[in-house]
Amino acid sequence: MNRTDRLYALVEELRARAPRTMRAAELGARFEVSTRTIERDLLALQEAGVPIWSRPGPGGGYGLNADTTLPPLNLTPAEAAALATAVAAVGATS
Repeated sequence: MNRTDRLYALVEELRARAPRTMRAAELGARFEVSTRTIERDLLALQEAGVPIWSRPGPGGGYGLNADTTLPPLNLTPAEAAALATAVAAVGATS
């Protein structure tokens, strides 16, 4: 898995587990990378504005508030075309 795919998958994994946390070691095992790689990835996501938080100590880990993210849109080509047409129509009347 390349880094871009892993970053996306990290966000989705944390969102799916919310409000529970996951330790960096658990995430590393899940994505078959080192704990340090996970820590770098989480830092990059935080710097990009993804609201990832951490809780230190026993029972701690990294988490993401599920209500601050939306699941990805999986549109068919026809649905995407319909949305594009609607946006263009609204723009033409403004």
